[in-house]
Amino acid sequence: MKSDKPLSLVDDGRTSSVLKRIFRCAWVLAANTFVAWAMFTRLRSVGFPALDFQLCFEFVFEVILPIVGIVVELVHWKLARWVNVGCFAVAGCYWLAGAVWWHSDPFFGVLLIVAMGLLIVAGLTEIVYRRTQSDSSYPVNS
Repeated sequence: MKSDKPLSLVDDGRTSSVLKRIFRCAWVLAANTFVAWAMFTRLRSVGFPALDFQLCFEFVFEVILPIVGIVVELVHWKLARWVNVGCFAVAGCYWLAGAVWWHSDPFFGVLLIVAMGLLIVAGLTEIVYRRTQSDSSYPVNS
C-alpha cells in the first residue's frame, strides 16, 4: 500500500513498522549496552567488596536487567517495554533517594548526576517506545 504523499520515502504499511522496530531495537541496544558497560566499569573499579544489599541491587538493576532488556526486546516479548524502562527508572530513583539521604555529603553531586542520567535514559526509552509503537502489544496509556 503506497502513501498518499508522493515524496514520502516510506510507505505507511509494513515497511514503516519494520523501520520503527529496527530503530527501537537499535535504541535499546545502544542505551542498555552503554549503561551496563558504564555501571559494570564503575562497579569493577571498587573491586567488588563484600556482597551487601547495595552492591547486589546496583548490579541487578544497572548491569543484569539492561542485558536482559536487550534480549527480551530482540525476541519481541510483550513486557520488554517494562523491563527496558523500568530498570532505569528504578535504578534512577534508587540513586536519587541516595542523593537525598546523603545530601550533606560531598559525593552528593555525583549521586545526583547518576540519578538524573538514569532517569533521562528511562524517559527517552519510554518516548522511543511510544513513537515506535506499531502494534497493540505495546499499550500506551494516553
